[in-house]
Amino acid sequence: MTGQVHTFARWTARTVGVVLVLIAAMAVAAPAHASGTTLYVDQNNPVCSNTGPGSWDVPFCTIQAGASHAVAGTTVLVAAGTYWERVTVPNSGTATDPIVFQATPGATVTLTGQANGFAISTKSWITVRGFNITATSKYGISVQYSSNITITGNHVSYSGQPVSGLTAAGIYVKSTNDSLISENISDHNTDGGIYVHSGSTRDTIAGNETFANARGYTRAAPGIDVRSSGNTVEGNISHDNEDSGIQFYNGGGGAIIRNNVCYHNGDHGIDNLNSSKQVIVANTVYGNTTAGINVEGTPGTTASSGATLANNISVDNALHNTFGQKGNIRVDVNSVPGTTINYDQIFLTSPGTMFNWNGKTYASLAALTAATGQEAHGIQADPQWTAAASGDFHLLAGSPAIDSAHSGVTGQPSVDIEGNSRVDDPATPNTGTGPRRYDDRGAYEFQPA
Repeated sequence: MTGQVHTFARWTARTVGVVLVLIAAMAVAAPAHASGTTLYVDQNNPVCSNTGPGSWDVPFCTIQAGASHAVAGTTVLVAAGTYWERVTVPNSGTATDPIVFQATPGATVTLTGQANGFAISTKSWITVRGFNITATSKYGISVQYSSNITITGNHVSYSGQPVSGLTAAGIYVKSTNDSLISENISDHNTDGGIYVHSGSTRDTIAGNETFANARGYTRAAPGIDVRSSGNTVEGNISHDNEDSGIQFYNGGGGAIIRNNVCYHNGDHGIDNLNSSKQVIVANTVYGNTTAGINVEGTPGTTASSGATLANNISVDNALHNTFGQKGNIRVDVNSVPGTTINYDQIFLTSPGTMFNWNGKTYASLAALTAATGQEAHGIQADPQWTAAASGDFHLLAGSPAIDSAHSGVTGQPSVDIEGNSRVDDPATPNTGTGPRRYDDRGAYEFQPA
């Protein structure tokens, strides 16, 4: 690795505020309330028994034994250890009494060596929290044909094999609705870190970190891959992946994409192909191999039309790209109808392409605006980040991104990636617009001393 991986402590602090709000909003309960039952799993306890009561004194030896006995309102609490098993879930919970699988707080609970760590199918109201899942032959966590599932606080790595036909995403979601994928770390998988497949809608992917995902033999593994419509992707950090940081492909439209940070990825920072009506606001995008934010459609179609881009910061993308799409922001000829870009901040530290709009490249913001009328309130200036090279994109005092965003644009978040409320910097004139004239551009809100 290149030293850019965030520590667990920093990752938790960054996401806890926004994710707690999301969990409350979605009515997804934490561990079962007082009237529920707790089943205990501890393979290292010498009296453990899979035919016993699953009590504190006589716990189950395997997580699967706990899963087999879990009904609505049950928490399956797992003690430290490495469990060589694939856990399937036979029952569903309810909105008020979910089934919760949780690693004992402070314990390292590892699932490894099987096809999956957890496999959930045709179930609802299930929570999986706090597990380390590694070296599975297929998806680390698989959720299919389900609803109201919460996958949170897990570390998923080394899923699949870097061989054609054997690759696997870390967290895989298919035909699953109204669910939350939050606070997970997903890295070194042989396909996307998080993959939301067809038939999944109203899902929220929030506060995750995805990095170093790669097939190895071809550039194709992104950090987050969404191929279904109507989802929210916010507050994620996706970096150093083989392909794009976050991508929406062939039907992944109607999404809200906000407060994400994407940097040092092998293709785009945020990529949209044949995905219409995207709302892409308040993201920070830096140093990706091709276009920073890319909106693209199949020739002869308008499949990626109607996008809204605003309040993003996109810097130094495609500087060393000798192939493919260039520009800090690119909207191709098939995606221009109905698409608007404004209030974004762009910058290059060496010669390159600021914008690629409707098949034409522009070396400056002024040239784009004069020719197209787009980005009338854009800024071409250094955002003055704390330490971009090491992945710290907090704004420094005096940044032109401070107090200059459009708070009334569709999808603009009222908090930043760390859960901080928008705040007025008294040292900076308010040049923004909307109900709050002091929102900052990008994923981080400057916090005055």
